[in-house]
Amino acid sequence: MSASEAVEEFERGVLEANAPLAALHEAAGVSGDARMRELAAHIAFPSWPGATSATALKRAAQEAEITAVLDEYAASARPLIRPADQERWELLVADMQRRSGEGFLADELGRSAVGASLLRAKLGGRPHRAQQRGGIDCACGYAVDGVMPQKLCPECGDVLLRRWVAEERRLLRAMPAYAEEVARVIEVTAQKQAKVAQSRGDYTADEASATRRAGGRRLSRLRRAHRVELAKLDLRRWSSFVEMLSRDARPAVRTTAAKAQKRGPGAAALTELSLLSMADVIKVAERILGKRRNSSWKV
Repeated sequence: MSASEAVEEFERGVLEANAPLAALHEAAGVSGDARMRELAAHIAFPSWPGATSATALKRAAQEAEITAVLDEYAASARPLIRPADQERWELLVADMQRRSGEGFLADELGRSAVGASLLRAKLGGRPHRAQQRGGIDCACGYAVDGVMPQKLCPECGDVLLRRWVAEERRLLRAMPAYAEEVARVIEVTAQKQAKVAQSRGDYTADEASATRRAGGRRLSRLRRAHRVELAKLDLRRWSSFVEMLSRDARPAVRTTAAKAQKRGPGAAALTELSLLSMADVIKVAERILGKRRNSSWKV
């Protein structure tokens, strides 16, 4: 029996013996299915320039919505579950993640409660499959043991940033007017950053950083203007990515993410723009080096 099969077999046994939990589980599946249909109809909103492919972002969006469903299920389910059963379930999930060789990056199932694996499968979440350790070229150890390192490697950072952006979009879909304003800020910032790259100056990285800081100030003003609406949102998962990405080994990602709490929703998209800027800087550097190699002038 695989580790994932062991988790689901345990869940079935607990649900069969616990009628109130089984009823809650069934209701969560019905409401969750409706939410997934709603997501499918609006998955492209809000839209802004980003570094993540449409396919990867779609998967992350589905994961974010399912994670929200599982969090809400857990809040109602835990009082109905024997502590010993919940503890046993968490150990089984941890073992499943450990065997995958991807630690926390495998999934966020352990955030929830007994029944979550079956519920996730019902909602179309990808069943957990063991990945080869070479699947994520992790240099910091986080993908393997789930222990947050002093510096998060780019490979792990990319996965977490994609999840952060997807969670941000999920939250903003509940606030369409705010989402449109945020999207405009990101669009304008992206355009200005692109112009900096096109200028091919010697200080491209610094100038691009300045455009993101300006975008960040506009996001901060939006956050203050919408503070009443934002107070109604559950920002715990969104906030959880801030500390992790503030340890990213890439300075542009690290410094942009570190100011996220002050800027509010939109900060993940702004951080993603730093990846686009880094790609542009590399292109400029390659162009300059190419000119030097082709030059007849020698030192």
